[in-house]
Amino acid sequence: MQRVRLQICWFIVTVLAFGSAGCNGDSAFGVTDIPEPTIVPSQKAESNAVSTRPPEIRLGYTYQRPDGNRYLPGRGSLPEAAPLHIPLRGRPKWLVAAPAGDASIWVAVLEDGSVQAFSIADGQVQDHPITPGILPPGMPPLLMLTDGGATLVSSLDANSSNLTSPVVLQPSGNMAYIRSNGDLVVRIGGQSTVLPLNALPDARLLTDEDERLLLLTGATGSYPHGVLGDRIEAQSVTMVSTKPGIQVVWTSPLPDGDVVEGISPIWTDLDGDGTREILITVSNSRVGARLVVLNDAGDPVAFGPAVGRGSRWRHQLAAAPFGPSGELEVADVVTPHIGGTVEFYRLEEDSFRVVAKVPGFRTHAIGSRNLDMAVAGDFDGDGRIELLVPSQGMDEIGGIRRTEEGAEVAWILPIDGKVSTNLAAVSSGSGGLTLGVGRDDGVLLVWPAP
Repeated sequence: MQRVRLQICWFIVTVLAFGSAGCNGDSAFGVTDIPEPTIVPSQKAESNAVSTRPPEIRLGYTYQRPDGNRYLPGRGSLPEAAPLHIPLRGRPKWLVAAPAGDASIWVAVLEDGSVQAFSIADGQVQDHPITPGILPPGMPPLLMLTDGGATLVSSLDANSSNLTSPVVLQPSGNMAYIRSNGDLVVRIGGQSTVLPLNALPDARLLTDEDERLLLLTGATGSYPHGVLGDRIEAQSVTMVSTKPGIQVVWTSPLPDGDVVEGISPIWTDLDGDGTREILITVSNSRVGARLVVLNDAGDPVAFGPAVGRGSRWRHQLAAAPFGPSGELEVADVVTPHIGGTVEFYRLEEDSFRVVAKVPGFRTHAIGSRNLDMAVAGDFDGDGRIELLVPSQGMDEIGGIRRTEEGAEVAWILPIDGKVSTNLAAVSSGSGGLTLGVGRDDGVLLVWPAP
């Protein structure tokens, strides 16, 4: 009865907001046929890849957390903290960081793919060795720290997509990655299992504590908006389990004409019941983008409002206790390219309701695959959570806080230039939050933790 109720709910919302797009069987968030995996020996060149968990391993993502939620615990000292200015050899495109004892390791990837790494401790900056020293231009980094060594994770597969990065499954240390043809490869020990999922070539692979994988699949060119690096979007969401065996748990397709306009979901507990939900941005050519919440079985359970016209996007950012009394809310920016407005959503049964707005912010540049220009956390140390996002001019970072009346810009960080990377942050073992961003004149700014 629960699945029937959800399918009816999706059908009603689709007819009212997205137009007619049937809900029969597999045509709207039903589980599709599961592809047969191919198991092959790992290539010899891959023998140095991660296959068992090292004694200590720390990972740094451009999207902050393995579940895609750009929210970090800890406390910072903004806006009073003075930033460190670190000169780079060129214009930075990506930035990633991870804690290393009392220090943190920061890695900037430049436009040509060259890499620079730094260790920061007590406000002091030192060059730090890292391998490899170059990535394919445009490829986002995944930073791995083991026994004091810094590595950017690579699949060592010539067929892997250069538009995304592999992931390391925790705690096993096994690996998964996407090939340029859309295959998902899960490598455990000496064997690689290949799943033909038609994944987005730039999809980010999300992981959870059970070593499951969540990704966007069913790549299609049916929605021509094309602001996220290409005109290829996803028509389905797929969950894959990796233990005790590798298998597709479910694939949930969208109704005809709809796509997931993004490169990854946010996979976190949105209602506080201890089970993760899945947040996606669903778009079509009639009414544009809206936020949709799926449950752990891939069924839609809540729907936010649509923009109201095609080729209008919402950029989902983070789920955190933003509410004035610590209520869990979701933040996005609606139409970031044409006068973006930060929105805060509250999940109430099957409704996803906007409860506050603040205009004047931009979290994405048209044509870029960088969807990580935002981070949430208690960056000023006052016990409340801020959302940090660039201004429309990309020359400031605003700290936005919820209030009883709505939301406000609590403070502004001047950049003295233009933001050219994602926003990166790291939470130390003692709970201090450090923020960093790359500037288009080849400078890395880092605001140290208190």
